Amino acid sequence: MITIFTPTHNRLHTLPRLYESLKKQTDMDFEWIVVDDGSLDGTEVYMRERRTRSPFPVKYFYQENAGKHTTINYGVREASGEYFFIVDSDDFLAEDAVEMIKKYTASLPEDFAGVVFKKINIENKENLNRENLHFTEEYIDSTPIDIVYKHNLLGDKGEVFKTDILRKYPFPKIRGEKFVPEAYIWNKIGKSHKLRYIDYGIYFFEYLDDGYTKNFKKDLERNPKGFGLYYKDMLTYNIPFSAKVKFFIRYIQTVLYAMDREEDRRKEIKRRRKERKSDRFF
Repeated sequence: MITIFTPTHNRLHTLPRLYESLKKQTDMDFEWIVVDDGSLDGTEVYMRERRTRSPFPVKYFYQENAGKHTTINYGVREASGEYFFIVDSDDFLAEDAVEMIKKYTASLPEDFAGVVFKKINIENKENLNRENLHFTEEYIDSTPIDIVYKHNLLGDKGEVFKTDILRKYPFPKIRGEKFVPEAYIWNKIGKSHKLRYIDYGIYFFEYLDDGYTKNFKKDLERNPKGFGLYYKDMLTYNIPFSAKVKFFIRYIQTVLYAMDREEDRRKEIKRRRKERKSDRFF
């Protein structure tokens, strides 16, 4: 069985599209786990209705807002599937997604961590024709680092990991922050396990105005330690010098942002202490 996992935060307006794509799957051997990261838009009511009406198992969990990476930890703990596929709440799947996952995982070598499919940007109408998306071969066995820096295959990808392997690599929790890049964990997995990259798209996505991609600078300022973990880790890999320079600059940027946040925190503590002293005086 496959676990399709969806983290969500105030995405009631996009969840139905994803749900409808799940109902159309040609292979229904999957469960849908949704971890609600503190939504205030009625997501809970919608998901509880899906639990009683769906033609496939639905598990819904709620947590106070703590960031996507913590919802992944939650979902992995609750998963029953052999493979774990993260599908964001504003995206949706091709009708043969589960069928294709099972097809390629059936022959996957024992020591591999999983399979990876192409994501298709629905804003690019040309990409909707999956016949135009080709590697030089049916699939490539590689790692998250080498697929980019050796094979030059860029762009968004849909990773399907073995659940047992993900359980060995939980995302770290950082006090006061709500984001750690997924690539930080995927790269660590790649140090010990290869992935099979498939020349086929099963995942449709778009960039929303309030999503992570379009709000990179704000997220970097708010979560410097989380991003810092990723940028510092990238300096340990065998990648081109120019790429290391870029990651080093980003890492220094996160250090400076973290210092600024710490200074702001200290100022806030001092302000509150002064207020308490003033209250006691009067």
